[in-house]
Amino acid sequence: MKIRENCYMLGLGSTGGKIYKEFVQRHYKGAAANGSEQDHKALGDVPNKYILQGFDGFGGHRERAMDCLAGNEDFIKFVEGIKEDIVFILFAGGGSTGSGCAPIVAEMLLEEKDEEGNPVKTVCPVIALPASGESLAKHKNAYETVQELQEIEGLGATFFLNNDSNENYDYINKNFASMLDEFLSNESYGRQNNFDESERLEMLKDSGAMVLSVTGDGTDSKIKLEKLTKSGIFAPIEDNYICENIGIIHSKNDKSDIDSEDVIAEVGKPDNVFEGFNGRKTIIAASGLDYPVSHVKKLGELAVKANAERMRNKKSTRAKLGSLELPEVDITEQKEEPTKKRMTKLELLKKRRGQ
Repeated sequence: MKIRENCYMLGLGSTGGKIYKEFVQRHYKGAAANGSEQDHKALGDVPNKYILQGFDGFGGHRERAMDCLAGNEDFIKFVEGIKEDIVFILFAGGGSTGSGCAPIVAEMLLEEKDEEGNPVKTVCPVIALPASGESLAKHKNAYETVQELQEIEGLGATFFLNNDSNENYDYINKNFASMLDEFLSNESYGRQNNFDESERLEMLKDSGAMVLSVTGDGTDSKIKLEKLTKSGIFAPIEDNYICENIGIIHSKNDKSDIDSEDVIAEVGKPDNVFEGFNGRKTIIAASGLDYPVSHVKKLGELAVKANAERMRNKKSTRAKLGSLELPEVDITEQKEEPTKKRMTKLELLKKRRGQ
């Protein structure tokens, strides 16, 4: 099995479509789903653009995903009909269409089980986390999305893209597509050992976070490890040294580019260390890591702080009318009329619509 040919890239929402486009340029199969025709047009001439009918974006409200999917039966059938065994769900955690639909779509893809009760498909979310300076709504959406992903049993490796790592999000998307392509398509071999497809698939099946580092010859090993764990395009990993598998494809026929013990010192002692040789570049991968909860918590704290400040400002600056000093009126001779209840604006609207 060619692992690369058995992958499907499903982009949800605006950001998901942009990441999907990067993989289309590398000749991967997939599709982009969005309710916004404008977002689809911005992708240009890419195949398989799916319109979610009746939802031209969610307006920041990810909870609308349930209504959207319930009203788009054709899209549900389309997802259920994906034949490839490895599906990457690409989306922005801070958005609404992607972050709202992704957990539901992931559960749909994991429904099919083998005879032992294990999911037939390997489902790997790729979530772009919002930058620290982005809006309250985006931080809140991302926090809730990660919470939901944590609850899904049988989910494969999750890639957390960190939009704090570069102001140019297109750069992050392109870099990720390039690194994952290197990981999936590498066919290097050496006499000592090979990092084969079954081992790479094992890493993709690992529940938890996964990170990658791809560097050329001459890059210092410390920089390689920094890019893997802290300063690269992925959210910084947790410092609890929980790791299931480590994979390394050396760019040479020896280990002079990076020592596996140095990687273990950074990410923790894994169950397995897979190594291959003579790669085009040095590729380091770690899977089965804890979700980057420290980083995501910071986003949640920013959301709470921003909301508290917004409510304080709203309370302190909202103009209020004082009491009116009205002249006294003699009402003894005025005829009393029955008090009429004033119609609400909603009732007026219903009356105008004939309801």
